[in-house]
Amino acid sequence: MILSKLNGKDDLAIYPAPIRRVLDWLKTTDVLALEAGTVPIEGDDIYVLVQNLTTKPEAKAEAHTKYIDVMYWPEAGERIGVAPYTGKEAVVEDNPAKDKTLFDTVDEEKFFLTAPGDFCVLFPWDIHRPGLNPGGEPVSFRKCVVKVAMSLL
Repeated sequence: MILSKLNGKDDLAIYPAPIRRVLDWLKTTDVLALEAGTVPIEGDDIYVLVQNLTTKPEAKAEAHTKYIDVMYWPEAGERIGVAPYTGKEAVVEDNPAKDKTLFDTVDEEKFFLTAPGDFCVLFPWDIHRPGLNPGGEPVSFRKCVVKVAMSLL
């Protein structure tokens, strides 16, 4: 997992080329002006899910095998859990067609808060539990989840 600021001082040259293309796209696109839904960037290889969300007190953890998630919060933020995927976790639901496996509990889960301008890169070996209330009350916000095919790396 990588966590940073989109307009931070990261040396983008250290990221793999597909991730650099995603970060460049996010920097040059007014994602708040986009309609919610799926926006293709490079066909099925790279596309973004533009979402209007409201956080919840609880959510299932998830993992993907075919895609990397690059999450970006242009406004507000959420609490998100991340844990290493060991393959020993009890699967609650597996949906290969949607590239999503869900879990109730995972070991060694760490939680962090996101803020406007943050992005994170979650690989298939990163189980993540997004969409949690950052505090006691739900927060509504815009979020972009860019899906990057692992086959590009």
